[in-house]
Amino acid sequence: MKTNLFFFKTLLVMLLIWNLTSCDSKKSDQPLLDSQWSGVTKVPQEAEVVLKFTKDKIDVLLRGKVIETMNYTLSNGEINMEKNSGGTPCNVGAKGKYRYDIIGENLVMTLVSDECNARIQSLQGIVFKKSDVKK
Repeated sequence: MKTNLFFFKTLLVMLLIWNLTSCDSKKSDQPLLDSQWSGVTKVPQEAEVVLKFTKDKIDVLLRGKVIETMNYTLSNGEINMEKNSGGTPCNVGAKGKYRYDIIGENLVMTLVSDECNARIQSLQGIVFKKSDVKK
C-alpha cells in the first residue's frame, strides 16, 4: 500500500512539473501571442499606433480602430509578416521580415527585408511599449 501511494505521489509530481514546463515552453515559442504594443510611427505622419498580436495575425490600431491587418509567423528571432488589408501604402500581400527583440517591456524590430518602404519607416527602430490587451 505504501509503495502504491509513493508511486502515485511521484507520478502526480512528475505530471505537475511536465505541465508547468510545457506551458512555459509554449509561451516562449510565441512570445508575442496575445500581446499589445504601442509606439509612435512615421507613416504617413507621426501617430501613436498599437500592434495587437493574436495567434497568427497582427492588427494595427490607430485611435482604437483597426487600420491594417497582417499575418505573421515567428522563427529564430525573426518575424515574417504579410499584409492582408488596410489603408497604408503597402500593397496587399507585401511581405516583410524583421529581427525582433523584447527588452523588458519594449519591443524593437530591425529590418531584414521588406517589399514595402512605408512599413520600413513605421517599424524600423521604433520602440514599442507593452500595453494592456483590450479584448
